[in-house]
Amino acid sequence: MVRTSSAALYPIVRLNIYDKFTSTDTYKPLFTFTSQASGESITILPFGYDFSDKERCVKLTFLSSSLDVPASGFIKFGTETRPYGLWDVVIYENSSNVNLDPSGLNVVWKGLANFTAQQTGSDKNPAVEYTDYDTNDADTESVYITFD
Repeated sequence: MVRTSSAALYPIVRLNIYDKFTSTDTYKPLFTFTSQASGESITILPFGYDFSDKERCVKLTFLSSSLDVPASGFIKFGTETRPYGLWDVVIYENSSNVNLDPSGLNVVWKGLANFTAQQTGSDKNPAVEYTDYDTNDADTESVYITFD
């Protein structure tokens, strides 16, 4: 998943999860992401979902942007509490298209996601930026660490 500052990209997630559903109702699955770095969790609904090829895979879409609207599938990454990197993922069979509470829901998938920053282009958002120090070339024994 890629986050940009001005325009959201539409990553599509395809998972073979329909056979784990206990109901024939096809509501938006509920997702809980938990950062392995910060421990922060967010529960969201996907922006889009497609069950048309459900025996093969369910297609889900999220919007990673500067907005944070879990009910609409908008996620904000690249912050101190929501860093890029590895996130634990739990997907639930939902009871409606608007429910954001995983309590009592059937777990259909558990796995891992690796969220990365866009590294190139006009909307790049690198996870880390480095500053070159070239004015102290004679001082070769000092190490400088800069925190922004």
